[in-house]
Amino acid sequence: MSHALHVYLVDRAKLEAVVGSNNNKLLNRVLEGGPPWRRMLSRLIPPLGRQAEDSRRLSITFQISDQDGHVERNKAALRTIIAGGPFDEERAGNYVEALELICRQLGPYVGDATFWFGNDDLPFVIEDLATGMVGQPPFPKSERNGWGVMSKKSCTEELEYWEGKVAEDPDYSDGYGELVVEWLRASKAANKDLIGFWGG
Repeated sequence: MSHALHVYLVDRAKLEAVVGSNNNKLLNRVLEGGPPWRRMLSRLIPPLGRQAEDSRRLSITFQISDQDGHVERNKAALRTIIAGGPFDEERAGNYVEALELICRQLGPYVGDATFWFGNDDLPFVIEDLATGMVGQPPFPKSERNGWGVMSKKSCTEELEYWEGKVAEDPDYSDGYGELVVEWLRASKAANKDLIGFWGG
């Protein structure tokens, strides 16, 4: 089964500072600034290479549904995150989605990719951005989605390697190479971390 990964330019420390901040101004901005779970941000950098078509298709399926009280649960999850808890294991997936809504307020959306777990050619950058923070305190582990972080330092250190590989072979790493290079360049230029969220 294919999944969609969304990537943002946001400092991890800035996101972590939101937890328990009681920042009602931010909470209201997320809740009242239009339903971001129904649209993609206008600052999207289009995906490159063979992943482009599937990414555009799956970006729609990754948006949060209004059915069965899902949006209301995500609103409750937002309030819980900003209040600093208590966190409920049964709402683990809602916390991940709420964190993405917060990231959409904190930094630009830089791209997406489709992937599937068990792909031997999946680059570690994709996997880390999808799962690197799954189950990390204070959030319970979700089985239906996840998130991860790649630090700006790691992005800068990896950029030369990936640029070299893609220059030799544009389809390097099962076609993910060009995507990875774009994200790493964006991180270096902005001096910010990459934060990813998967679902779908």
